[in-house]
Amino acid sequence: MKTWDYLCGLVAADGHIDENGYITISQKDKRFVEKIVELLKDAGVQIRSVFYDKEAGVWKIKVKDYPFYHYLVSNGVPPGRKAHRIKPPSSAVDPLWYIAGFIDGDGWVEQVVKKAKGRTYYYIRIGLKTKSRDLRDWVLQALAGLGIRAHKADKKDGYEVHIDSADAWRIIPLLQNPSHLEKARSARDDRL
Repeated sequence: MKTWDYLCGLVAADGHIDENGYITISQKDKRFVEKIVELLKDAGVQIRSVFYDKEAGVWKIKVKDYPFYHYLVSNGVPPGRKAHRIKPPSSAVDPLWYIAGFIDGDGWVEQVVKKAKGRTYYYIRIGLKTKSRDLRDWVLQALAGLGIRAHKADKKDGYEVHIDSADAWRIIPLLQNPSHLEKARSARDDRL
């Protein structure tokens, strides 16, 4: 696993960094928070605290680690309000691990049911959403470069990437979010 690349995607999707070098990752699922803490520790990233923010209704992981902070900034995650300002990571980042982290932070795994010509078809879809058109375009290009078919779905409130093809199963093993893994395990896919 390329942990820093995965974590970079996760923070880009569902984290915050400030001008003072603090990194905050917020999640509702305590199981996923525990997994993130394990990944951070294994990567040698210094964790300051893990706590439940009652007002926000989420778990938060506070990190102050200058090498990791600079890695994030140099790979497109700006300090402050970042939603529209996220840039694609550098070419040194493994795109598949970055995208897996982003999906775990601001994406989903879902069961799709389609009816056509009197038949019902089932398949899995992975999606992600961002407010950065540049990042969305990079994700599409990176996936295409890896031979993974995906398409864009622009919405009023952001830009989505959907992986509807059987290629979604190439990404599932990289995901760390327990709820995403549970949905994948319970999904029916008639293409397999």
